[in-house]
Amino acid sequence: MKKILLVIYGGTISMVVKDNKVMPAENIEDINKLLPHIKDIAEIEMLVLANKDSTNVNHEDWTKIAYCLFSNKDAYDGFIITHGTNTMAYTASALSLALGAHFPKPIVITGSQLPLTVYGNDARFNFENAVKTVVVAAEENINEVMIVFNDVVLRGGRALKISESAFRAFASPAFPSIADITSTGIHFNYHARKNIPGSVPDLRPHFTPGVLSIDLTPGQLPDLFEAIVATGKCKGIILKSHGAGSVPTGGSYNFLPFIEKTVHQYKVPVVVSTKFIGGNSYKEVNDECAVLAIEAGAIPSGDLTDVMTEVKMMWILSQGANSIPDVRSGILREYSGEITPYKVAKLNEV
Repeated sequence: MKKILLVIYGGTISMVVKDNKVMPAENIEDINKLLPHIKDIAEIEMLVLANKDSTNVNHEDWTKIAYCLFSNKDAYDGFIITHGTNTMAYTASALSLALGAHFPKPIVITGSQLPLTVYGNDARFNFENAVKTVVVAAEENINEVMIVFNDVVLRGGRALKISESAFRAFASPAFPSIADITSTGIHFNYHARKNIPGSVPDLRPHFTPGVLSIDLTPGQLPDLFEAIVATGKCKGIILKSHGAGSVPTGGSYNFLPFIEKTVHQYKVPVVVSTKFIGGNSYKEVNDECAVLAIEAGAIPSGDLTDVMTEVKMMWILSQGANSIPDVRSGILREYSGEITPYKVAKLNEV
């Protein structure tokens, strides 16, 4: 049987009842009592790395998890991480960058809306499917960072949380699922990446905080945000636009001077993304306001999710990107399947 490390990092899914109290599982025996069949699927060892409400998970946690997985990569055939749903997509996105495309083992992140101890819960279904998915992935040499939730297997760097209560809480709007979960098993498709023999894993687990994400709404005054940039504490700006990268360009609500000043005077990169699920902000989009934003110095985010856009900017900044062109090149470069490859020639148009 495949040897799997179950890394507990919190989440409803890892809660059990002991002494008439609901509390986090302390060892694999606590899980086996509720899910006795998983020991027949794989040899599972458990490590409690943390028990955090995922609302409080941040870049330091991503680094901690990445170090844990990397240091154990030769001892296990695959990994499962339990995690709260609120920031699961952020952690999945971060790990796909921190561990890179050549991490040799599959990683499944899962959670649930209800704990194992509640009647009609989704935790049992998700937990068992997480185990089956990582085993099949290991057998087929799949080395993706995946979110397994309900009956879908998603590329972690493409996933978003779409519901706070539905059992199908995650989706990948701009990229297909990489496997189907059916009554006949786990079936990976051609979208799933496989480990390349002889490739060398490259751990780059750090992220730079200080990225400000601004959800553009009608009537916002750019001066409010310029005051933040002027403090020197802001390392990057993300403008989540009304459309395909468009920003307001009229009167006192014109964001173009803000972009120009932020980029050219303060030397702080500005990325323009879209707040629409499954949208994109490539330069060839026929939207005058979007083109003007890019011509003013903003960087398009392509079809990155808004979650990955934020995580990726933090990651790129931590890699030593010390110029706007460096950040621009990094945002539009594919590292682990998180973005549809951009035509390199387009990078030189602005």
